[in-house]
Amino acid sequence: MNDQPEAVVRRFFDLFDKGDLPAIKGLLDPEFEWIYHGPPSLPWAGVYHGEVGFDRFFEIVRGLIRVRECVPYRFIAAGDEVVVLGVSRTDVIANGAEYEAQWMNVFTVRDGLIVRYLDLYDTATVVEALQKSAGPTDSGPRQQRPA
Repeated sequence: MNDQPEAVVRRFFDLFDKGDLPAIKGLLDPEFEWIYHGPPSLPWAGVYHGEVGFDRFFEIVRGLIRVRECVPYRFIAAGDEVVVLGVSRTDVIANGAEYEAQWMNVFTVRDGLIVRYLDLYDTATVVEALQKSAGPTDSGPRQQRPA
């Protein structure tokens, strides 16, 4: 396996697209830190550490949302860091709302393993969708994926 930072991060997204969370854990350093910025109204905002934190994050989100599509469309590598720009399209389980959100991830990779994952997201869109009343789906205007 190529342990160059960009290759490791691309592998992360390939595995995520396949739903292979156990294989993703093989890309994580034992001291892995995942920082997901967001307001207190976002149930999964916080800092997660190691494999236990990784599992905890997905335990929380699995009960709340279903990601239909997660598209990384730009990778910018600089030394041991890789910035990824992307868009996700997601359904809220409790109320049927849909949302599309832009995001930026900053990965730090050392010795072929991800040591830090900074997750910056359009959390306002996510929180709005989580707080909608159950009913017909209305996700508002669709955003186009940047070129």
